Amino acid sequence: MDSDYIITLCGSFGDDCSPLSRSEFWKLYHQHGNSVQGIVSSHDERIDRLLKRSEARASSLEALHGLGIRILTFADDNFPRRLFTKLGDFCPPLLYVCGDVSFNNRRYAGYVGSRNAEDADIRWTKMMVAKNIRDGFGVVSGGARGIDTAALEHALTNGGYAVAYVSDNLQTRIQEGFTRECVVNGQLTLLSHVSPFAPQLAKKSKASFVGAAMERNKFIYAQSAATAVVRSDYRKGGTWAGATEALRHKWSPVFVWDNDKYEGNRELIKLGGIPLSDDGKRLLAADLFSAL
Repeated sequence: MDSDYIITLCGSFGDDCSPLSRSEFWKLYHQHGNSVQGIVSSHDERIDRLLKRSEARASSLEALHGLGIRILTFADDNFPRRLFTKLGDFCPPLLYVCGDVSFNNRRYAGYVGSRNAEDADIRWTKMMVAKNIRDGFGVVSGGARGIDTAALEHALTNGGYAVAYVSDNLQTRIQEGFTRECVVNGQLTLLSHVSPFAPQLAKKSKASFVGAAMERNKFIYAQSAATAVVRSDYRKGGTWAGATEALRHKWSPVFVWDNDKYEGNRELIKLGGIPLSDDGKRLLAADLFSAL
C-alpha cells in the first residue's frame, strides 16, 4: 500500500497536479514519523488533492505498462537499496524502470566523464571495462554520449551487463534498436527519476534537463562499488560537480585516471580521488573493491 501512495504523491502523470518533489516528500515523511501512512492521513489540502487524481494515475500506469516501463518506489523490495542506504534524503522516492529488476543482485563499476571524449579517452575506458567484465562486474553510467556510452556499449557488446540511470525520456531510449535488444535479453536495465509524462520534458527546458542530469549523477556513485572518472573539466560541468559531491559524501570510492593532460583529473586526485595508471592495473577487482 505504501508503494501505491508514493506513486500517487510523487508520480508525474501529465495532469494539472504538481507532484511532491524529492525534497518535499522526504520533509513530509520525516515530519510524520517516517511514515507514508502518516503523510496520507495528515489531511493536508495538497496531499488530499494528489490522492484524488486516480484517473490520471490509472491511464498513465497503463501507458507505461504498454511501453514496458514500471515504477519502483523505495518501499518495494526490488528498489535499488544502495541508493536508499547511501543517499538518504537525496534518494528519489520512486524510479521509472525498464528492464530486469534483478540488477540489484549484481556488482557494478561506475563510469563518468566528458561528453566530448577523445579517442584516447574511449580506448582507456574500454580497457577498464574489459577488466571489470573479466572480474565479474557490470557497468553503471548515465547513458550520455561520450564516456558513458562508450562504457555501456563496450560492456554490452562483450557479454557484460549494465545499468543506465538516464536523465531524459525513457520512452525515447527504449525505441533505440540496440538498447531495446539489450533490455529484452536481460543485459541492460534503464532507470530514470524523471517521468515520461513530466511537463519539463514536453517543454524541452534546458534548465530542467541539466538539473535532472546533475541529480542522476548521485545515483551512479551510489549504485557502484566504485566509480572511475575518465575525464573531467576543472570546476565546471557535471562530471566535476558529481565527483566532488561523491568525494564529500563518500558515496563510493572515486578513482580518477591520472592523466596530466586533464586539469580536472589532477585536481580531483588532490581532493581525494584515487589515481589510476595508464595501464589500469590499479583497477583490478581485489584492489578496486577492497574497501567494501
